[in-house]
Amino acid sequence: MSEPSSRESLAELRTKILDQMTDAVIAIDGKGRIAFWNRGAERLCHLSARDALGRLPKEVPLSPWFSAEEEESVVSGLPRTEVWRREAVRPNGNGNTIHLESSITALVGPDGESVGVLVVVRDITTMKRKECEQEQRIEGMRRTLDRLKVLESLIPVCAHCKQIRDEDGSWHEPEVYLREQFQVKFTHGICPACVQRLHPDFFSRPAASQ
Repeated sequence: MSEPSSRESLAELRTKILDQMTDAVIAIDGKGRIAFWNRGAERLCHLSARDALGRLPKEVPLSPWFSAEEEESVVSGLPRTEVWRREAVRPNGNGNTIHLESSITALVGPDGESVGVLVVVRDITTMKRKECEQEQRIEGMRRTLDRLKVLESLIPVCAHCKQIRDEDGSWHEPEVYLREQFQVKFTHGICPACVQRLHPDFFSRPAASQ
């Protein structure tokens, strides 16, 4: 990259670079007034630099891009050095919404004293939409896998003899299949219905006297 010419100072070059950014870049000076307002801020806030420079943040119609809390944070953040960051969904004025990522950072001079605040606002609507689409695809794949697991867990049983077919195509008695596949142990008894069907004389016996 060539050195800036005498007609183009380093400050002017920096301004041009910041103006090329799609993010809204806003600088607030030590007196709390807007000292820089790039083209990204003009596009996002629908306000020209001419109408924004030299004014207090509360005097500039930043809505709907900033909430009252966020505008207050711009002012109260002047003496701080930490970074304030937040994501928010805002109406864009045409019936839709826009997802914004905002950060507020204190500007510090060579002596370590705060000289203002830098506000950067980024439109992350497209990124969030892609994230949502990715999550939907992942959820769809998860549902598909769940269905496959259900299908894999289905046990093919003969409709007549009730034998069960294994993965190799061999048929087994239910007890044998469950014991071999799932290590199930069985105990045996007889249910009341089978007792009545197989041993009807047991039910015809008179009850024993007390």
